[in-house]
Order: sequence, then structure tokens, then C-alpha cells
Amino acid sequence: MENLQKDSIKKIMDQAVLINQGCKESCFDFQIMTSNFHKETLILRWVEVDIRDVERPIQYYRYRCFNVDGSAQNCSIHYADQAEANAFFKSLRAYPTQEFTNYKNKRYV
Repeated sequence: MENLQKDSIKKIMDQAVLINQGCKESCFDFQIMTSNFHKETLILRWVEVDIRDVERPIQYYRYRCFNVDGSAQNCSIHYADQAEANAFFKSLRAYPTQEFTNYKNKRYV
């Protein structure tokens, strides 16, 4: 997946903008990633911070899966135990591109 099409990146980052607009608290750091746990799948990962309790904010990583053409895909990013989850986290690689940096300048990302 070294040569991801610009159109695919745009579709995924357009979804990131929509996710951010609908975020109840604070969502940021949207990244397109790959993992050998989900071959031929692009994973959009972002951080969501729950600040309902200002004294103890909670940070979550959220994930959404896409086909390589940028279309939505149903996949589960849930694992049976902590060891399996850690292996998944370690396998994540940010997609190496500057193509979607302009989205970071948009108001909602």
C-alpha cells in the first residue's frame, strides 16, 4: 500500500472532518495507519479526550477501517486480551505521506 491514491486519502480525511464535527468532547491527531493484523485495510486513528471530569480527563484511541480505495469497511478493533491488544498497537504504522497535512489546517481537524 505504498502508493495510496490521493482520492483515497481525501475520502478518508473527509470522514475525519465529519467525525471531528460530531465529536462530543475533544478529538484530534487523525492519522491514516496500516497494521499487519488487518491486511489490505487502512485504519483511521484519532484521539478523543473525555473531559467531563476536569480533574481526571480520559484519553481514548478511536479507530475506523477503510478499504484501500477509501470506502468505509466494517472491521473490529477489539481483542480478547491485553497481550493481543498490545501486539495490535505495536503493529500500527502511520501512512508515510504529506498528502493530508492540509486537513490539519481545517477548522475541525
